[in-house]
Amino acid sequence: MKRAIIGAAIAAAAITSYVAISGDAPDRPAGVAARDWIPVSDSFGIVLAQTAAPVTGSGNAMDTRPNNTLLLRPPVGGYFMVKGAGGWTRLVVVEPVKGPGDAG
Repeated sequence: MKRAIIGAAIAAAAITSYVAISGDAPDRPAGVAARDWIPVSDSFGIVLAQTAAPVTGSGNAMDTRPNNTLLLRPPVGGYFMVKGAGGWTRLVVVEPVKGPGDAG
């Protein structure tokens, strides 16, 4: 009897571990690839827009630097997503009209 209880406990632990390890991927909007999703919280994240290949040189024939020179990559486009009661919604950032005086 004792062996049956220990066997059942081991089986339950194995099943629980399998379910925990193979759980669903982090919650992200439908149609967004995992490589493009940067979760900030459970209900807010950033979606990166895919860009061309990384910059590996200036492209100038007179440039004698090797192609593996560390250069800043161009900015990456993207957008914000927020999760509400109805699901994920894309946020549009609207720049405000110039503020009063010299501000903004």
